[in-house]
Amino acid sequence: AQAQGMALTMGVWLDRRRDHNAREVAAAVDATHNHRRAVQRIIAGNETQLHGSLPPDELHAVLARLRGATRVPVSTAEPWHVWLARPDLANHVDFITVHLLPYWEGVPVEAAVDDALMRYRQVQDRFPGKLVVIGEIGWPSGGPSVGVAHATPDRQAAFVRAFLARAADLKLDYHLMEAVDQPWK
Repeated sequence: AQAQGMALTMGVWLDRRRDHNAREVAAAVDATHNHRRAVQRIIAGNETQLHGSLPPDELHAVLARLRGATRVPVSTAEPWHVWLARPDLANHVDFITVHLLPYWEGVPVEAAVDDALMRYRQVQDRFPGKLVVIGEIGWPSGGPSVGVAHATPDRQAAFVRAFLARAADLKLDYHLMEAVDQPWK
């Protein structure tokens, strides 16, 4: 990425395996030191609090380690409702990484962008002064229905097009889900 002049957000996968977590953190620290121009920020942990895969104190320790050992902003990624239920988590990050996935909440595609942006604003309002980055947003092209939310290529296209237009107008910082289909979902 650095050779191509690209900037990236580095992901650090965290789970119950402490030895694995230590290797992930060490690799992230090494990458930020060796590729300073490429690594713009770090997201450590993906929905660890939602799924209970890492106790809060262990997550806080990892975030503190990364914040102390690197010169890039550090966050963890959780759905909007976790941030609102666990506001103390914001004390351990430099920015908020929020997941907005209205499909998985059973929101119909016609209302999904408005619903996602409402949730985004709720998080923004709860944490004034902190940058809020959308870590995951999107709509699947296939899979089971969740209530009135149906996964089809047409609905995916409608959601993505509507979201991208609104995101451009609002100048949102986001990561669109997903570049590669994940058949296990």
